[in-house]
Formats: sequence, C-alpha cells, structure tokens
Amino acid sequence: MALKRYEPYYGEDTDGVHFEVCVEGCYVQAYVSRQVLARRCGLDVEARSCLSLYVAHKDELDAAVARRVKAAGPETVILRIDELIAGACD
Repeated sequence: MALKRYEPYYGEDTDGVHFEVCVEGCYVQAYVSRQVLARRCGLDVEARSCLSLYVAHKDELDAAVARRVKAAGPETVILRIDELIAGACD
C-alpha cells in the first residue's frame, strides 16, 4: 500500500511552507519559514505569497533539502538561510 503524499502548503501556525522531497526514492518532509524565504529573496514576503514563492523556487529549495538528507540522513528538514544559494529571487 502506497502512502499518500501531500501537496505543499502554507501553515499559518508555523508561518512557512511544508513540503515533501523525494531523495533517492525516499520521501522526506521539509519546511521553509517565511523569514528564510524573505531573507533569501531580499523581499518583504507576505504570508499569502509564501506558497507561490516556494513553487517559483521549488528546484532550489528541493535541492537544498536533498543536500541535507545526503549529508545527515532522511529526517525532517528545516531549511536554513545558509543552505540556499545567495542572491535575489526573480
């Protein structure tokens, strides 16, 4: 029986985006806060735009999760600003 995967979503209680990334066949839960998205993009990110900002930069965020999982194992990943590529978002 396959586990049901969930779509990325903004969590009001955590003020960030929760998502899953498949790393070497294993789904890992991850989270990026609105504060980290704002610092990464150099923008004042409103809560309502967090999910669309995640979607726009999904490849970069997923790659950061994959790097952490490969280095530390398949535990829930909370992304930090130093794990993201420096520079402004498009």
